[in-house]
Amino acid sequence: MGQAKQRKRYTLLLGLIATVPPLATDMYLPALPRIAVDWKIDESTVNLSLVLWFAAFSVTLLVWGSLSDRYGRRPILLSGLIGFIVSSGLCALSGNVYHLIAARILQGVAAAGASSMVMAIARDYYDGVERQRVLAWIGIILGIAPMVAPSIGAAILKYADWRFIFVAQAVLATVSLSVTVAVYGETAKVLDEGGLGSIVSRYGRLLRNTNYVLTNGATGLLSAPFFGFIGFSGTAYIVHFGMSEQAFGLLFGANALCAIAGSAACTQLIKRQSEYRLVTIACLGCLAGGVVLLLVAWRPIWILFAGGMGMFAFCFGMSRPLINHLILEQVDRDIGAAASGIVCYQFIAGASGMALATRQWGEPFLVFGLLVTLCPLAVLAIWPVLLRRILRRPDDQTVDIASQEAGTEEFSGG
Repeated sequence: MGQAKQRKRYTLLLGLIATVPPLATDMYLPALPRIAVDWKIDESTVNLSLVLWFAAFSVTLLVWGSLSDRYGRRPILLSGLIGFIVSSGLCALSGNVYHLIAARILQGVAAAGASSMVMAIARDYYDGVERQRVLAWIGIILGIAPMVAPSIGAAILKYADWRFIFVAQAVLATVSLSVTVAVYGETAKVLDEGGLGSIVSRYGRLLRNTNYVLTNGATGLLSAPFFGFIGFSGTAYIVHFGMSEQAFGLLFGANALCAIAGSAACTQLIKRQSEYRLVTIACLGCLAGGVVLLLVAWRPIWILFAGGMGMFAFCFGMSRPLINHLILEQVDRDIGAAASGIVCYQFIAGASGMALATRQWGEPFLVFGLLVTLCPLAVLAIWPVLLRRILRRPDDQTVDIASQEAGTEEFSGG
């Protein structure tokens, strides 16, 4: 009973920590115009506090993850949360936009420290189906947080100055820190030796791990359309379909709910289906959503756009916990670095998809439809090769698991 209670506590802790990045970015989005007005500057300058946050977060993920393989998850997690609290306070005390940008960069660095530990701890502490279910739970949290965060920020702005948004972020991080101190013990089973140079060597070993590189590189492509929708959705619904901001907000939230529903469905389906079969089904569903979105280029109807993207979001939400689990299974050391490499690559793929989707194209719906179609198509093209590799042990002995073989046969038509 004690062990079961501890595992539940760790699951709740990971969900709590996972909310740090979306709360740090989305909670203050409604405040950007007001900050520009208060300081009499362009909104583009204020937006640097968001762009550079993402840059700092993405780059330092790799550093924190590797450091956790040397010094353990607990010191990195505590350092990240403490740094986040301090930097949030500095954001609240900023005297001008440059102080805010500098504080936000520090906040991004600290948020990466906490965020990079979520999948690493999940890999340390859970196994098999239980880990898949925990990652699905985290996926649900990551879907809910971006939906709720802007509303929290807007509510604060209704009654208080924008600086109190960062105060609220510091308070929430303090709660996470208190829970971490109370319930979390070190989960890293083996710590590596070496100094700062070992950070680079860990990623060198990962790059030589062909299964890790191929699995992460291929499946991470699905993040590009998902993030691309975040950037393109406002233009699609408001500019092209002529909808109000309120209607856009509802449809954007509905798409997030589809992703959450997909993660929730994963927790139930994994009890009855092979993870490989489910990934195949999810990728085919993403492809079907892309085909629907291609039709929008010839028949621009908002419900067709919403339906195709909802289908993609549901299948993406279903695939993400399984894919993250599958990638982590390819490593038995450098786990912190491997977990950070997953998140970093997904952010890079997502940022690339967002940049592509938001460019000024003559046929924007065609470009976006191609993005949503080609990415899952690329994953499906390499998926049989990945299956053959990951179902074989290092000694070239095939893993004898009937359900896994069934997943391979189903895809190949055997």
